[in-house]
Amino acid sequence: MVNVVLVSHGSMAAGMREAAEMILGEQENLEVFGVYPGDTIETFSDKLDKLIGLFSDPANILILSDLPFGTPSNVTGMMVLKYHVRAVTGCNLPMLIEVLDRREDATVEELVGIAMEAGAKNIVDVSKKLFGGESAI
Repeated sequence: MVNVVLVSHGSMAAGMREAAEMILGEQENLEVFGVYPGDTIETFSDKLDKLIGLFSDPANILILSDLPFGTPSNVTGMMVLKYHVRAVTGCNLPMLIEVLDRREDATVEELVGIAMEAGAKNIVDVSKKLFGGESAI
């Protein structure tokens, strides 16, 4: 099973975990935490560094972060360089659910592709979907 770490600004990661567990049930090997006002890149990096150290195999970790080029994503990039973990940024709930649902049998490399595909394909213009390509407005 691939270990998943979800990082975000504020409590978004915790909220996404709660939502995913409502749908899939309780998840093991899923860690979440956010960066909050007063945290520095160094303190956030130390938290993530310590967390990665708790797992026996960093190569079996996928980190999902909320926003490209934000502090969680930037610190994640440092962990990619240091530990060679895999990471995807721009996480949304469909992406997280698909990753958690498929991580038992997929490799971390496969999960990166699964995450990218699920995140993108679940962004939908509801008006166009409902009105056959025409906007309701």
